[in-house]
Amino acid sequence: MPTTPPTSRVLTVFRDHLTGDGPLDTATSRAILQRVTQGEVGEILEVGTPHRVMAFGKHDTLAPGFGDAVGIAASRGYDPTIRIAGGRAVVFAPSIIRFAWTLATSDPATTMRTRFSALAEAVVGALTTLGIASAIGEIPNEYCAGEYSVHVHGPRKIMGVGQRLTRSAAQVGGMIVVSDPDDINDVLVPVYAALDIPIDPSATGSIADVAPVRVDAVVDALIVEIAAGREVILGAPDMPTRTMAADLRSDHDPSRLAP
Repeated sequence: MPTTPPTSRVLTVFRDHLTGDGPLDTATSRAILQRVTQGEVGEILEVGTPHRVMAFGKHDTLAPGFGDAVGIAASRGYDPTIRIAGGRAVVFAPSIIRFAWTLATSDPATTMRTRFSALAEAVVGALTTLGIASAIGEIPNEYCAGEYSVHVHGPRKIMGVGQRLTRSAAQVGGMIVVSDPDDINDVLVPVYAALDIPIDPSATGSIADVAPVRVDAVVDALIVEIAAGREVILGAPDMPTRTMAADLRSDHDPSRLAP
């Protein structure tokens, strides 16, 4: 893993802790960010496979077609939620790894690009250990475009990442597509049409496009890369985090914005 801003000597990992409630899971990540900011908990990596969720960015909520987009996602069996970080709509599903890496930092704004790079390189490093070649960079008309996307040969996007900052902490979150990219396109193409966002379905990919690999193997490799030799402790959200998340849940429920 590349040089990163100072981190703790211990990385706590919340693995497969997701509840199956999209807005609540998003609120849990937000609660973790707030508690890291307040110094109540240390560095945490959330990682797991979610149920079917369509996570909309805040820009999406301002689009004239947002209500239609929410309806399309729900009609296809996806649980709509409003994500924490910026960017545009993304899909989560059991074939996709959801991650959120939260850490304290004294200067979150000036070190933002360093964390983006560190996370993208951690994904590339994890895939390299599995014998899979990948690269960092934006693909034209990819969904939720960003310069720190990771793609495989094609090129086809397999990882997207966003970041949320507070006064003294940062959360780098995103997704890694292990398989079934057609499922992503089946819902994202009509959702992006409703939001008037260009998308090239051929840019949507998965790790399985180039090599068969188990989700657990990717998760294991990603934890090793982010931990970078530090002690790893498995944990779960505690009661104060769960209570705060319950209070924040409504902020991430699109039903308050879209009919």
